[in-house]
Amino acid sequence: MRTLFFRPRIPPGKARNLTPLERVIGRRRIVVRTKPGFLFACDQKDWLQRNLLCNRVHEPEVTALLRESLNSDDVFFDIGANSGYFSCLALSCEVKSVVAFEPDPNTCAVLAQQQQLNNWSSANLRIESTGLSDRVGTQTFIRASDSGESGFGSWPYRQPVGQVEVGVQTLDYFCQQTNLLPTVLKIDVEGWEYLVLRGAEQTLGGGSVRLVVFESECDAKGQILDPRISQLLEDCGFSIRHVPRPSGVIKPTENYQAYFGD
Repeated sequence: MRTLFFRPRIPPGKARNLTPLERVIGRRRIVVRTKPGFLFACDQKDWLQRNLLCNRVHEPEVTALLRESLNSDDVFFDIGANSGYFSCLALSCEVKSVVAFEPDPNTCAVLAQQQQLNNWSSANLRIESTGLSDRVGTQTFIRASDSGESGFGSWPYRQPVGQVEVGVQTLDYFCQQTNLLPTVLKIDVEGWEYLVLRGAEQTLGGGSVRLVVFESECDAKGQILDPRISQLLEDCGFSIRHVPRPSGVIKPTENYQAYFGD
């Protein structure tokens, strides 16, 4: 099916519309083996999953960074896990364990399908249907037309299509309650990153975390717009570097890596 209906180079990254076929066989997820090697069941109507159908890799610069950085001793926290690409990537790197935080219950169900598809147990992948913030309570989660743009608060790149009330907690509270300490954090929370980091200051300053990979709004030169993010991480002992795209193009949101120490 992928061979017949997807043409990654004409134009780049685009796929044919499957609507005619779906009228005959019904709407189904299409399973693809990603370039990192794990299986992923894709819904072609969601941008991230559609991209995986075409290219078999998501954010290649971040994928490469994590594949080079992760090792068997790591405990990987995927904050804003969405449908689970980076959680699956970390497990394919044979880390010790993964905790995936995803507040949307519908998206959590998709993440659980990826877990079943790859035969990963709950000991390997723990799915937390909760959001992370700077407090414990509830928060309005805004669903977007593409699930990767969903999140808390206002976000200029989001096209809202609905909302749901979800539970939130701080990363510090979660770690205290579970006695789990991460070594690597991946944060993709559509403008909510400072509040996630503010609720994680104790964990970040505790010495267990060696790497934080996060997305943030930036200016035309790739400088992080919110100075509080850089200040908080630097105060916790981290040095920040931009993770450039293969194209070299700088977009309104970019990825960054924060290493503990110099």
